[in-house]
Amino acid sequence: MPPTAHVAAGRLAATSMQSPADVIDAVNSLRAAHGLPAYTVNSILMGTAQAQADFMASTGTIQHTGPGGVTVTQRLLAAGYPLAGDLSLGGFRSENIVGSPGMSPQEAVNSWTGDDIHLHTMLSADLQEIGAGVAENDGVLYYVIDCARPTTSGQPQDYTPGSEAQYSGGNDIIVPVAMSTPNPQGDVYHQVEQGQTLWSIAIAYGVKIVDIRRLNNLDPTSTVLQRGAKLLVKRVGTPTPAPPTSAVALPADTATPAPTLELPTATEFFSPTPTPTLAAMSGSVTGGGAVAAIVVVALIAAGFVAWAGRSKPI
Repeated sequence: MPPTAHVAAGRLAATSMQSPADVIDAVNSLRAAHGLPAYTVNSILMGTAQAQADFMASTGTIQHTGPGGVTVTQRLLAAGYPLAGDLSLGGFRSENIVGSPGMSPQEAVNSWTGDDIHLHTMLSADLQEIGAGVAENDGVLYYVIDCARPTTSGQPQDYTPGSEAQYSGGNDIIVPVAMSTPNPQGDVYHQVEQGQTLWSIAIAYGVKIVDIRRLNNLDPTSTVLQRGAKLLVKRVGTPTPAPPTSAVALPADTATPAPTLELPTATEFFSPTPTPTLAAMSGSVTGGGAVAAIVVVALIAAGFVAWAGRSKPI
């Protein structure tokens, strides 16, 4: 998509989704909380801030330099702003920028309170006027505030184009932060890329700068990060237990086994009961066998008597 199409979308989003006026209100509320007078809205600064927000949305980057590498001071002077101060040093002006998916104006202002440079832009006692811009592209909201001090006369100073100083508040190009996922221990580490700052990393991960400093034992006053440094950003929970690597022996079965029913064999079912022999009946049996032997003897004796009676001579 050509840059002009992105710019048009950014302007539409600034009108329909978030308002630059909300950003200015949040900044002035912060100033009031610190006993400072509100910034006065300047139409030229409104234009320069919105133009930079549109440019960031069109390129998908967060940077202070505009098209062709134009600086903050150059943009203000080219737009006709009566910038006070030594123009060779950049003049009395400061710019804050930020971008994040779904970010609200208040969240943008909150993100700028994380370090002295961006906080000073909002709480400066030397600056007097403000302009703000908001643009959107692919769900990312880009915010810009341009704060400056005008000349006493209200007229632009004479200057030689190109002689003004470059922006000196940090890296001109801020690389978007690609978020890392937690490791097995539940720790989230981020490797710093060129142009990334503590505040941009804190915004991306939804944490506070002071917490990043505490987790990594960083100097409380330092805002400079070394490229390639590995920062512990946050801890999201307890480690996830790993699955067992070996088989676990199951407990012995202590249930009482059911009794086994022992059935007689086929031989025991069908073997006939042996008939007692005469020898058994005559002396080798006891109990029931002895009684049977007596009965047999008695029957024999009775038969002999009967025979003898029939055979008696007449």
